[in-house]
Amino acid sequence: MHLVAVTLICLGPAPSQLTAEAVTDLIWVHSRPEDRVEHVRARVDLNQYGIAAAIIADTPQAATANLRLVCERALRHAPALRGWFLVLT
Repeated sequence: MHLVAVTLICLGPAPSQLTAEAVTDLIWVHSRPEDRVEHVRARVDLNQYGIAAAIIADTPQAATANLRLVCERALRHAPALRGWFLVLT
């Protein structure tokens, strides 16, 4: 299991400011069993959501790739995340 992190940012004024709990819920909703996510935690700052996750994977790179896929899925499908972008941390 590896602890990995990514950040979602909004370049302009944030179209919506979610709570840490709401961001965490959106990541869980868009996780699939094959992503092997075990734990998710989000931190909310102005125009930035930090997401850390414990993911079962063979390497840290594979764990990061899984978290990235989950976040990209959430960005594509969650209306509350329109205008947000993924960056690796």
